Amino acid sequence: MNKLSISACALALAVALATGCASAPPVRFYVVTPLADPAPAARAPGPGVVVAAVRLPEYLERPQLVTRSGDNRLRLEEYDQWGGNLAKDLTRVMTENLSLLLGSDAVVAAPHTQRTRPDYRVEIEVLRFERAGDARVHLAAKWRLLRGADGSPLASPTTVLASEPLPEAAGIEGTVAAMSGVYGELSRVIAQAVSRQEKAAR
Repeated sequence: MNKLSISACALALAVALATGCASAPPVRFYVVTPLADPAPAARAPGPGVVVAAVRLPEYLERPQLVTRSGDNRLRLEEYDQWGGNLAKDLTRVMTENLSLLLGSDAVVAAPHTQRTRPDYRVEIEVLRFERAGDARVHLAAKWRLLRGADGSPLASPTTVLASEPLPEAAGIEGTVAAMSGVYGELSRVIAQAVSRQEKAAR
């Protein structure tokens, strides 16, 4: 092969690579959102709750959104990614949700700087959290409600939730919206457990 042919091949390769890069779709970024507050108002003093860092299974500890096409097959959405650290965002959203649901301005994420000892501590371990092949978002989480004063356990259930089936047109954006909704339902379950403890203590 002469020098002219080599140069032509190199130019063709460069053009092909440039064309491939130019045609790659842009990466889209998403976040899980807290529950909507229908009537925003100043929160009253209420139960003090510390939300510990949410723990995720290793397969979710990545920037890409993960979907499940079968019981044992996961799919990474390379062009649909989380806008931040998913575990940190879930901790923040749970804190906001519990503050809203309990009507309390004393719900914080760990580590916190409050001088007073919290009434309760919430620990959450997510076991699964993704859209599955049945077009539903599934959430399974093992969580613990602890007494703030001495760390004694008050509740330690595993909650399993699922969204309604998503239409095919929902896409990733609809999937993330459903994830926010299902996570909001977990927040309600935990808030109800705190409220029961508050009523029992009166």
